[in-house]
Amino acid sequence: MNAKLVPGGLAAALAVIGAAEILLDEQFSAAPAAPAAALAAVVGGMALGAWRPVAGSAVVGLAFPIAVLGGLHGPTGAAVLGFVAAPGWAGFRVARWSWRAPLALHLLASAGTWVAGRAAGSTVSGLGAQAWENLFFGLLAWGAWGGGLVARRLRDRAELLARLNAALDAEREARAHAAVAEERQRIARDMHDAVAHSISVMVLQLGAVRSTLPAGTPQAEMLAGAERLGRESVREMRALVGLLRDPAAPEPTLARAEELVGEVRAAGLPVTLTVEGDLAGLPRTLDISAYRVLQEALTNVLRHAGPVPTTVLLRREPERVSLLVDNEAGHGTADASSGFGLLGMRERVAASSGTLRAGARAGGFTVEAEFPLVLA
Repeated sequence: MNAKLVPGGLAAALAVIGAAEILLDEQFSAAPAAPAAALAAVVGGMALGAWRPVAGSAVVGLAFPIAVLGGLHGPTGAAVLGFVAAPGWAGFRVARWSWRAPLALHLLASAGTWVAGRAAGSTVSGLGAQAWENLFFGLLAWGAWGGGLVARRLRDRAELLARLNAALDAEREARAHAAVAEERQRIARDMHDAVAHSISVMVLQLGAVRSTLPAGTPQAEMLAGAERLGRESVREMRALVGLLRDPAAPEPTLARAEELVGEVRAAGLPVTLTVEGDLAGLPRTLDISAYRVLQEALTNVLRHAGPVPTTVLLRREPERVSLLVDNEAGHGTADASSGFGLLGMRERVAASSGTLRAGARAGGFTVEAEFPLVLA
């Protein structure tokens, strides 16, 4: 909220209170000039306090001598409220020299009580009343100013605590990222030491067995195919380990779909990509899952059908994100509707509360996935 609205609102409230006081009080309504002039000082001073809180307090303080010089015995009720609001606002808004606001009010109140005392005559009881009024209005001004100071310090402390809390959150997030990076390194080492090493040993053993068989026999060809598959698995494993070891690697996201399709085209797959809607700013988990499903679907086309014409459609709607990968029939011998690749796709889609449909059609194969953007 704009800070200047506070004294403006107080000025409006005091104007309403002062006007009601003049209309309802018979003494004021009979001779409204003096209370109206005092009210003008109060309202004008509070309005000025939006820009100059100390000067505004001084203008509010003029209401006391104005009222006494106008024939009143003391300040109006609106002026008394202004004696509280003006120095309190100065203490809240001004960091230095704000004590001048209650000082100005106190001095003007003292001047008002002196003028009132002179008009009433300097009796012992009159001097006592002047002393009491001087003390009362001084306590009023200084007490309100002290309350403003306390409020300002509480506000500053709350802002400091908010900044410290934000800094702690940032530090916790940095530590969490560091822990994730360390865990990625550990997983990479474990995968490389255990899985990749075991596959490499298996490939060597298969090669040793194949070397004992006559060339061209079905058994030798089968073992040679197993060797090739093992070497490909090792390469894929090392690529995955490289991603795990490099936290700065590009994050999987549908915004990089064109890049992914370009890589598949370079591998020999003729792909046509159509994007409908803005794919930026998707929920992170959904975005990664959809990208991995698209990646696995295109990999399956290459693996099972070969370089056949393929169509990819990505669509973002208000309530869902959908992807369609449709390829023509190829020369592959494996069934793309079975195996761990499709199982992994189903698990990723299910984790995002989506649906996956995959299966053969007349003359080809289709994978279609839908991810809800708004969960029921």
